[in-house]
Amino acid sequence: MKSKLSRVTLIALFLALLYVPGLVWLASGGKWREPNLEKREMASWPEFSVAEIESLPGKIEKYYRDHLPFREQIIGAYAKANRALFEDCIVTTVLFGKDGWFFYSNVNDGDPVSSYRGEDLFTQAELREIVVNLRRTRENLAKRGCEFVLFIAPNKERVYSEYMPDRYGAPAENYAARQLVDFLRAHTDIRVVYCYDELMAAKAEFPEYTLYYPSDTHWNDIGSYVGARLLMRELGVELPALDRANIRLLDTQCTGDLSVLSHLYTLNSGDPIYQIADSARPGAVTEMDPDLKWMRAQGKADGPRLFVKHDSFAAGILPYMVPWFSQSVTCTNALYDETQVDETAPDVFVQVCVERYVRQQLTKGPLYTLPENR
Repeated sequence: MKSKLSRVTLIALFLALLYVPGLVWLASGGKWREPNLEKREMASWPEFSVAEIESLPGKIEKYYRDHLPFREQIIGAYAKANRALFEDCIVTTVLFGKDGWFFYSNVNDGDPVSSYRGEDLFTQAELREIVVNLRRTRENLAKRGCEFVLFIAPNKERVYSEYMPDRYGAPAENYAARQLVDFLRAHTDIRVVYCYDELMAAKAEFPEYTLYYPSDTHWNDIGSYVGARLLMRELGVELPALDRANIRLLDTQCTGDLSVLSHLYTLNSGDPIYQIADSARPGAVTEMDPDLKWMRAQGKADGPRLFVKHDSFAAGILPYMVPWFSQSVTCTNALYDETQVDETAPDVFVQVCVERYVRQQLTKGPLYTLPENR
């Protein structure tokens, strides 16, 4: 009798674990549903098709995997337990650094750790290829009356190497971005802006602030301003020097992409968000895609026209750039089409590229080709 009762109790507990969460979820109307912060589209319920009936079970399984009741809470609890017990991240693309810092470690997305360790050096053939591509880009744009500037933003891992895990050692002194910048400056007159030295100087001068978000891949507005100021100097505009009196702490916080990726974004309130005040900056009217994939702006009436081809690091510098141009058109590398340059007829073309994407963006050929040669 006792054995039978034990089996019934065990079955009841199993069924409760299986069905009660779903029933509670339905009864609550999904009020515990967390926002989708995974930067991907969740699977939708598949449409029935006789022709694709063999794949239907797999599609249904994907749907339930993405829409399981309390899914994010379960994953978050597992992620927190792994970090607390083993100091381990449940995703391989995030590194836990020191003092709560997160770092990116995706070998299929620029591989920033290889860059940090100097394992991504260019061959001489690759450097020559990049020079050919950039020269052709500059020459083609010059025929349209347009200047060309290359802007490279340093990886977070290099600027805040003291928070990297000890097993990776000190950052390499020779690495791909530095190698390329030195090569371009020594052997060409291509205009290249690399703000690593300026960032390190600002980091030393303003130790109470961070220049990158501890839980995000990107720089914050302080770091962005340092980069924007150097770039604008190259373009002939002198922005005010960074000053404590002009740094504003906003009421909102940044939910870092790395804390989201590792399912640990509920551990703290987020990273502080700053803004740099500049009363001399012209006003601007901007239209921006919510996902920051493109921007159109009108700024200083007598300013030149700007076109920016960029990755996500441009989001921080654009607000400090576009007010100085009469017209600005920007788009991500993925959305870029050479006809956009034909249509907007810019006076300045800037390629913004974070360190880990340099090889990816500069070895595919010229960034702009004249219409008759396409």
